[in-house]
Amino acid sequence: MVRLVFAADRRAAILAKVFEDGHARTVDLAELLQVSEVTIRGDLDELERQGRIARVHGGATMPQSPLVGFDERSTQRVEVKQRIAAAAAQLINDGTTVVLDSGTTIYALACQLPTVSHLVVVTPGVSIALRLMEVSGIEVRLLGGRVEPRIKATVGSVRAQGLEGVIAHIAFFGAGGIDADNDIAEGTFGIADSKRSLMATARRRVLLADSSKWASEDRYKVASVAEFDTVITDDGLPEQLRERVRSLGCELIIV
Repeated sequence: MVRLVFAADRRAAILAKVFEDGHARTVDLAELLQVSEVTIRGDLDELERQGRIARVHGGATMPQSPLVGFDERSTQRVEVKQRIAAAAAQLINDGTTVVLDSGTTIYALACQLPTVSHLVVVTPGVSIALRLMEVSGIEVRLLGGRVEPRIKATVGSVRAQGLEGVIAHIAFFGAGGIDADNDIAEGTFGIADSKRSLMATARRRVLLADSSKWASEDRYKVASVAEFDTVITDDGLPEQLRERVRSLGCELIIV
């Protein structure tokens, strides 16, 4: 590999390597990028500070993602989420049924829904339902099931949530984490299972995931990235990972 002088380029390469293998040794990264181990340690310190890797003895690994509450996540990467949401809003047309997942990026989308003549929004997100319930032109259907307070959303079986017979023109989903096998995962089985049920209702599936999600993983698989028609992320995603998404047959939108 050509020696990477700029820190941003090195860190993008480090992130791609950790994502690809699940871990990386400091000595191997120094050899790969043709810089000193001291330089690599500085890069790893910064990436850990950003929450994009976890430092371990002799190198780095992908961070584990505990279930972080909705309120805490709503304060993280706000500007990036708003950019992603703005791009997603352009995919919504009048007179359609839309599924909105319950994450904070999806909430940002709910705040930017275009002016429509008639829109049906199906969501497990309590905060999303409250946000949209009095917006003219939008009919809100809050799914049933058990309320998970930490994420401010309902979870449950297809029957419990009232999903039987629901067909959505388009559905938007967030991600707890995306691992090296391109699998999207969440922190609890209930959340993952509910998302799988929601995905089954949609003719078109759109994944909204900022670049930090591609360097983390969670416990319970929801789906593969390949099961989505469109992926919207920010310009912090390394080029290697962009090519991987495209190779899966997904439309990739970078904001």
